[in-house]
Amino acid sequence: MIEYKAYHKTGGGRRRGGRAVRKREKGKGKGNANGRMPPDVRLRLAAWVAAFLLTVVLVGIAGASAYSWLNRSPLFSVRSIDLNPCAHVTQEEVWAIVRGGKSGNIWAVPTRGVARRLSDHPWVRAVSVRKAFPDRLVVRIEERRPVAMVNLDALYYVDAEGTPFKRLTAYDPKNYPILTGFSRTELLSRDAVTLRDFRKTLELLRMAEAGPLRQNLSEVHFDAQDGYTLVTRDKGIQMKVGATEFREAVQRIEKALPHVSRLDGSPSVVDLKTPGKIFVR
Repeated sequence: MIEYKAYHKTGGGRRRGGRAVRKREKGKGKGNANGRMPPDVRLRLAAWVAAFLLTVVLVGIAGASAYSWLNRSPLFSVRSIDLNPCAHVTQEEVWAIVRGGKSGNIWAVPTRGVARRLSDHPWVRAVSVRKAFPDRLVVRIEERRPVAMVNLDALYYVDAEGTPFKRLTAYDPKNYPILTGFSRTELLSRDAVTLRDFRKTLELLRMAEAGPLRQNLSEVHFDAQDGYTLVTRDKGIQMKVGATEFREAVQRIEKALPHVSRLDGSPSVVDLKTPGKIFVR
């Protein structure tokens, strides 16, 4: 029994030793005796790296050449501007901004920069600029629409959002109602209470023009103590509604107008602050 175990132990060791020898011999086949990469393999690897770097350089040169050609080619010179019909912004003004970039090439035109400069135009409310290759710019402008004027040491147009946006010149139409009772300092300070009162004054203007004073309203005056006063365009009658809720104030004006028109002479002030009563002087 002892001899049998010894025999098998010796045989198993011989087999394990054989496998170890074969693995070492197999590992030696992957490199030289020093474990370094064979010269032919290193040469091929170096060739691949050199080819890759050369490709990157050539692609970069080709890209730079193509970019330079695109920026100089007359094929891509801006030849037209597609501008939607505008009452106050002209093609010449848009061209001046585009040419101000010193490059007439469509690739080099900064659309955001052009849109930003057009936004500085007092009549522009919103603008978009896009490129239409090869040689056209498409410009879409939404212009502001004045609904009133405000006296801020000089007359300014006011849009529907209550933003004073353009100082009037001698040539600008002045057939809009004027909002008074606000100073330049108050509005420029962007005080929350002042802005609220200004927008409310504009709201009363819209309601009055949509109702009994259509085409016959020349001024809406606001006073923090006395409230609101509306002035007619035809006879200059001051219709005082005070702090009355706007819808009710418009209804009072509508009821008072027939009575006022039947009065002898032309009253200068019609006080409608008291419900159900009209005081005239």
